[in-house]
Amino acid sequence: MKAIHRDDGELCGFVRAHHDTWHALAVFGGLLEVVDTRAAAEQVVHDIGLAALAERWLLRTASADEEIVCIQEASPAGVTVAIGYYSLPGVPTRHITRDEIDGGRCELRRTR
Repeated sequence: MKAIHRDDGELCGFVRAHHDTWHALAVFGGLLEVVDTRAAAEQVVHDIGLAALAERWLLRTASADEEIVCIQEASPAGVTVAIGYYSLPGVPTRHITRDEIDGGRCELRRTR
């Protein structure tokens, strides 16, 4: 896995080889897009890696159906999400560790 940074040093996300494709990943490991080349994955991370944090995401766990979530806080160690379409005071939240994402126990991917 390779970290992708802006010119000012801020972390935008990661790219990772996966079989015959490349995964462009958000800073917390959520899937941004699957592409054919490393260069394309790096471009996706540069173009939308940080902006995608403001979008709605789909959370899927082994014990639940897919849920729409909003990202409240993200880092390479994990992500805190608000469950539902809006991140308002009092809505349920959940912290998801990078181990849960990398281990496949939780999957986060962008909605489109």
